[in-house]
Amino acid sequence: MRHLFFVLALLCTALSAGIFYAFSTIVMPGLDLGGALSAIHTMQGINTVVRNALFAAVFFGALVLPLLAALGARSAGHRGAARLAFLAALIQAIAVIGVTLQVNVPLNETLATVAASEATAGGTWREFSGPWTAWNHARTIGAILAFLSLQAAWALDLTSTGSGRRHSGLR
Repeated sequence: MRHLFFVLALLCTALSAGIFYAFSTIVMPGLDLGGALSAIHTMQGINTVVRNALFAAVFFGALVLPLLAALGARSAGHRGAARLAFLAALIQAIAVIGVTLQVNVPLNETLATVAASEATAGGTWREFSGPWTAWNHARTIGAILAFLSLQAAWALDLTSTGSGRRHSGLR
């Protein structure tokens, strides 16, 4: 069962990293090019639709599933793998969920209350986009580090005490 937790945790952390990476490298630069008023309205829409079950499953799964993988590895006596999986969860908790809740969500909530006009949109978007994107870069790096830590944990789990020779799949 722990191998299933590892696979699902890897999937969630990879998707999490991909979402934040896409925002840093494509979405925010694209919004910046489209004009401030359009960017504000689009981001307001994105912030409305992001609150869905699929995003929540990935966002919180990238925290919970590494913890379950860590518990499974620990119960199998693979302490090194358990520590790395726990580290992945800790990185996800601080660098992704913590930053999201402390910085990005409050910025999103502030932007949600803006009724921008052509005259005010430029300043509003600059005040939002710069900090939001900078902190999103931090989330991206955190999610990538969580994924890499989890990947190392699974590799160690598979090779600990010879289990890599016995386990070739999701058994």
